[in-house]
Amino acid sequence: MDIKLIIMDVDGVLTDGRIILDDNGTEYKFFDVKDGHIFHIVKEFGIKLAFLSGRYSKVTQIRAKQLEVDDCFQNQHNKLDAFKKLKNKYELSNDEIAYIGDDVIDIPPMIMAGFSACPSDAHEEVKKVSDYISKYKGGKGAVRDIIEYIMKQQGLWDKMMEKYLLLDRYDIV
Repeated sequence: MDIKLIIMDVDGVLTDGRIILDDNGTEYKFFDVKDGHIFHIVKEFGIKLAFLSGRYSKVTQIRAKQLEVDDCFQNQHNKLDAFKKLKNKYELSNDEIAYIGDDVIDIPPMIMAGFSACPSDAHEEVKKVSDYISKYKGGKGAVRDIIEYIMKQQGLWDKMMEKYLLLDRYDIV
């Protein structure tokens, strides 16, 4: 496995799928901070990250900016087209792309990707095309689990942990 780009859906993958609207029409979503933290770690290894959502949300745009996501495609009803645009932009093969999805709209790019994964509460048809099914639900650490799995498969996890295990630099030992 040599993943250079991780594309993911947002609602149901990075969130639990709930969309909260108040009386003024303000939208709220719940993101897991652990999912977000892994973005900064994986980017240190040159892996690109992209959001690919079927609906538009200002909240998604804000979260993408906070996490320094490389690309944020929204209102995409044909996710395969956006997948191909990202593939061409970064001049990658399908085998160098991972896709994380949770619903049937995600199946076409999941089939094209070299590696596909989903949260434990994904639609049953999505689970059938997934190479890896996280033990965690969407918005509850699934993205963190999946990205850690990718990093471990590529031998990047141990390299990252070495950085954190240099305890002598913290005067701990």
